Amino acid sequence: MQEIIIPFHILVSARTPQGYPLRATCAGRSAEVIMPPLAGATITGNELGEWLFPAPIRQLLIETAREAVDHKARMQLRLEVAAPELTILPWESVALSSGNQCWQPAIRDDYTLVRISSRSIHPPPPRRVAGPLRVLIAVARGHDAVADALGEALIEPVRAGLLVVDRLREATADEIVAELAAEPRHILHLIGECEQPPRQAARMRLGRAVTAGELAEFLVGIDDLRLLTVAGSAVESCIGFASSLHHLDGRAVVALPNLSTPAQARWSTACYHALASGEPVDIAVTLGRAELANLQESWSAPQLYLAPGGEQLFRPGEPPIAPAPPEAVRAVRTTTPVQRKPRFTPITTSVGVPTKRMQELVRRVRLRPQIIALLIASLVLILLVSQVINLPGGSTLAPTSVVTPTPPLLLDPIRIPVPTLIPTPAP
Repeated sequence: MQEIIIPFHILVSARTPQGYPLRATCAGRSAEVIMPPLAGATITGNELGEWLFPAPIRQLLIETAREAVDHKARMQLRLEVAAPELTILPWESVALSSGNQCWQPAIRDDYTLVRISSRSIHPPPPRRVAGPLRVLIAVARGHDAVADALGEALIEPVRAGLLVVDRLREATADEIVAELAAEPRHILHLIGECEQPPRQAARMRLGRAVTAGELAEFLVGIDDLRLLTVAGSAVESCIGFASSLHHLDGRAVVALPNLSTPAQARWSTACYHALASGEPVDIAVTLGRAELANLQESWSAPQLYLAPGGEQLFRPGEPPIAPAPPEAVRAVRTTTPVQRKPRFTPITTSVGVPTKRMQELVRRVRLRPQIIALLIASLVLILLVSQVINLPGGSTLAPTSVVTPTPPLLLDPIRIPVPTLIPTPAP
């Protein structure tokens, strides 16, 4: 497995009055061409190759391929289609023919072809897996025959200890999320019906119509999951659902639009076996396409949506890094609480001399009990003195006359009339 990857980015911009601008970039070099619209209802792989690789871009591709051989590296064709009307074209079938030779990068492990988007978020890091990869096949109602064929095809890697496959019949979105949260799963294989109503987002029937945005929100917090495979019958709806899911979730997504049951089973076996062996996802998908090409099946149907730099999904044989227990986490040093600074702290005066900090003033001037008592005594003294002294502009002090108290009145007991207590008889 080659580790060095040289990306070759091709951007197909939106249509302009002159045509479709094409721009290829690699290793600081670029080539730009404006191509006319594609004509014809059915477009072959050679026609797509002639349109996608005109002379300037083809020359840059040849020079990059020579450098890759010198550095013992492999190339990765990253196709970004910004024109919505061109996203449904089978770009995986692109080919260049010269005599009896035919160059088809989608089935070559030295020229892997992936679809990228400028809106895709950063991919998650490779997942360490100590044991086999765990695959969850979520089957919607009415698609049991596809799941049966897929389960029988995966028997060999399961017996070899590379995979552990679980199946969820008549799956709903809530049941899928519950299964993913209950046990670690690395690959989610969705089988169902895709649809896209007019002027609405593409959705998939999983008990109810679920959009890519809803499914991406459900998958938040599922850390072990790295690959999502979407198998649907409608080509445009399946491609739209898979691309939107990759844009919103960031994980690698494979679309299997309108792929027959035997072809889907053979592709899944080759791809998942390669992933369990430690191959990058672009190599694994390419090996699955090559398996379909050997069987004369529609090998260009599988489409891989991948964020740049996210091709390595798993690291088999490496145990996951366990989080440290709480008791093992100790503080290296004690931290002191940070004191808030006052909102207004003058730093310089009007003459440019630094003033004292507010914190120093508060620290130096502190009200003590002795100071408080001294202040109270001073106030009382001021009040007493204010009653004695004259107000400004008054007369001199006058002596205060002392009033001599009079003795109490003594009554003469002889002059006090005494009432008689004996009643006088009536005449």
